[in-house]
Amino acid sequence: MVWQERKRVCQITRLPTAGEWCRLKAMTLPPKAARKQAELAEPLIRQLEEAVSQGRPADQTLRRYYREHPEFGSRDRRFFSALVFSWFRWRGWLATLSPAHCAMAYLLDAAEPHPAATLLAEQGGFNRLNPQPVGALTVEEKAKHAGLWLDTPPPAIERLVPSWFSTRVHVPDDTEPCVHRLRCILAFQTRPPTWLRIERGAQNQVSAALARHAIPVCSHPRIAGAICLQGSPDLERLSTEVPFEIQDLASQCVGWICAPAHGEHWWDVCAGAGGKSLHLAELMEHAGTILATDVRSGSLEALRKRARGRGGNMITCRGWDGTRDPAPDQCLDGVLIDAPCSGIGTWARNPDARWRTTEGDIAQRRIVQEQLLMAGAAKVRPGGRLVYAVCTLTETETQAVIGKFLGTRSDFQLEATPHPLTNRATYGQVWIWPWEADSNGMFIARMKRT
Repeated sequence: MVWQERKRVCQITRLPTAGEWCRLKAMTLPPKAARKQAELAEPLIRQLEEAVSQGRPADQTLRRYYREHPEFGSRDRRFFSALVFSWFRWRGWLATLSPAHCAMAYLLDAAEPHPAATLLAEQGGFNRLNPQPVGALTVEEKAKHAGLWLDTPPPAIERLVPSWFSTRVHVPDDTEPCVHRLRCILAFQTRPPTWLRIERGAQNQVSAALARHAIPVCSHPRIAGAICLQGSPDLERLSTEVPFEIQDLASQCVGWICAPAHGEHWWDVCAGAGGKSLHLAELMEHAGTILATDVRSGSLEALRKRARGRGGNMITCRGWDGTRDPAPDQCLDGVLIDAPCSGIGTWARNPDARWRTTEGDIAQRRIVQEQLLMAGAAKVRPGGRLVYAVCTLTETETQAVIGKFLGTRSDFQLEATPHPLTNRATYGQVWIWPWEADSNGMFIARMKRT
């Protein structure tokens, strides 16, 4: 069930939201600016299509495009970003790239018309149907509109993901497979909200800042410090006033399942930019040590900057490529392996990822996942904890990996843990499905060395 608490949005004062400001600005967009946006739309998407076909994320390519075009203002960037990610979200229905299909993609997500999208519709002869934004409708209703626009029967919802998806996604034992797969695809078609993690002691300060900026928020009823933001607020400006971490709710659940204790010693194997390392430090009350490793030196440098003044003294960053022991002669209380994976759980937030992920990627990721588990297990002390997390929903990278590992290492066993979002009992394997709390999808296994 979709998290109902999100509906209880508290607004301190009734000022225009970010989305309303965006619509107001779009309505007053000068004709010359709208024509320029429409002129650049199709070439930009073509450039991003090429990047995605080569396995490069669309957001990175888009950021580079903005750097190369400093003449674009915030209004241009908002339109291009919305158009690009709408294109990849609905690409499975539209197939070929054209001005009319660009307009269709935009209207499938939009709540209000946009002058540049109207011009794209005119260029493709699509305006004869008098198309209107259908962003507020269900995916099934959008399929009917898409069929009308394309002059075809309503396209199948299954076309919104690669054909191999249905054979790879994990289906719980108590769920009808077709219903479960459809529910996953429907969840991928709505971008999750932005989640923040607020440390203890900073919650009043952050709440006051959010109120000053009239940013609508709601707090999760079970995950302490998890705040959901409505709309598209200026977080860069907010970050200069108060401390917070942008961290998806599913990722926050990983830290709670690790449940590190005060003064313990942990290894965050694939730390990246350190969101989970910083969360572990907070849960340990900044007492103990965390070894944060990653193969990417740039990510570790980002972690060093984030950690300064926020438990940074207990976090040691070290490059690690998996070929040597990063902590010789040391056994640890806990090891967290947030392993590289196919990332299917992030398809709602990163719609282009579904078109740059192949079935072969899943098999390759599993090899790395198994190697990381064996390396991490070697550093866990008897009685210590090993946590494996992946933001994917495939059977191959989740339960199959854990089943093989436990068959190889009989000194480890699954450790029961309550589900962080529902508090229901689990046997050590936790699934977080995207529709449960408007977040990414995630699989987490907690094991103990006997």
